[in-house]
Amino acid sequence: MSGSRAKRERQSKRKISEQSIAADYTLRAAKAVLTVDLSGVPATRVSQFAVGWLRAAFEQSRIIATLEAAGLGHAAAPNRRAFWELTIRILWLGDMPRSERAGAADTMLANERTNETKTHEYMQRNGLPSDIDVAEMEEFVLNISENKVIKTGADKLAHAVEKSGMNLRMVYRLWKEDSTWAHATGFLAGQYAPTDDGETMGKGKPRHVDQELEAHGLAAMVVTAMVADILIDEGTTRDLASAPLLAYFGAN
Repeated sequence: MSGSRAKRERQSKRKISEQSIAADYTLRAAKAVLTVDLSGVPATRVSQFAVGWLRAAFEQSRIIATLEAAGLGHAAAPNRRAFWELTIRILWLGDMPRSERAGAADTMLANERTNETKTHEYMQRNGLPSDIDVAEMEEFVLNISENKVIKTGADKLAHAVEKSGMNLRMVYRLWKEDSTWAHATGFLAGQYAPTDDGETMGKGKPRHVDQELEAHGLAAMVVTAMVADILIDEGTTRDLASAPLLAYFGAN
């Protein structure tokens, strides 16, 4: 074995070991956060969004770490995409003035109600059964925000990124990267079935960013800290609001 080949193999083994350590910690941290009992958090629209998004983000984190540990990180793009989007939404909500958060949450719900109504109408037009209760949804009173920036940001992720006081562009870039591999794109087809000399096809897999989960870990830490701030603003005790953050660090 040549010296350069041996060196490459050592580097490869070291990289795999680092990835395994990162995946193990990420999995333990996710499980620790998801185990935290937040039933004592006062129920408001904002606290429900914060807790719900937090749990959803760490559920994705658990899946991502599990796939990474199994050598299937390249197939976790849909999960990473969801994680990045949840990260953006939590930071977007926490970054806006406290007085605007409830309206932002209701505006998102209003947008989703509109989309559900369109889905129901589509199913009806095509003779498909629908269990969507449009009348029940319409009875739900929502205080939609009058702030044009928040209204647009609630509907369009890119606008939420651009108008946020925080620098969310890198997270958005990661979201865009994983979006490429989370849909039936031509790039996805090319990565899984690469051509050889233009006449035959081999097999491959999409490129994989953040293999050591460094960006993932940083995002998870910031997200738990932001959720703590949001929950404190919603009347949660500091100890309870900080419990997910402490659980995250305690997993190390």
